Amino acid sequence: MRTAVILGGVAGIVVAVLIAALVGVLRTSASDAADERARTELRREAGGIVAQIFSVDAATWQADRARARSLMAGEFAARYAAELGRPPADGARRITWTSDAVGVTDATAESGDVVIAGIVVTTPADGTPPVTEKRSVTARFDRDGDRWVVTRVDVVS
Repeated sequence: MRTAVILGGVAGIVVAVLIAALVGVLRTSASDAADERARTELRREAGGIVAQIFSVDAATWQADRARARSLMAGEFAARYAAELGRPPADGARRITWTSDAVGVTDATAESGDVVIAGIVVTTPADGTPPVTEKRSVTARFDRDGDRWVVTRVDVVS
């Protein structure tokens, strides 16, 4: 009788440990799936978001800047609020950022770090030929509800 009670207790402990392990595996699997979903979303969306933030046209600058502000948050938004209340720099008719490549360096369901390479074309207002530059940035994205917003950008080159 005593052996049966001990065996029953041991079996109960084993079952509890197995259930706890299974719950842990399921949580890890769900977390991994959410992280992979975030990576996929950032790979697909980050380049376009950065392009919208850094592109502006003198004819539509107020709408362009409003759209850019809606894609930013945190310290990055606060730091560049004044810049995003002005038209393009003197002498520029249009600045267009086109993302060439996006690499996700780290991502969780709630945030991610991305490296973006792009081409920046500045079209002068005086009719002279546009100036084309290659640029690379690292950007931090945070999830805001069902969308990603930029919270940090550092120019690499």
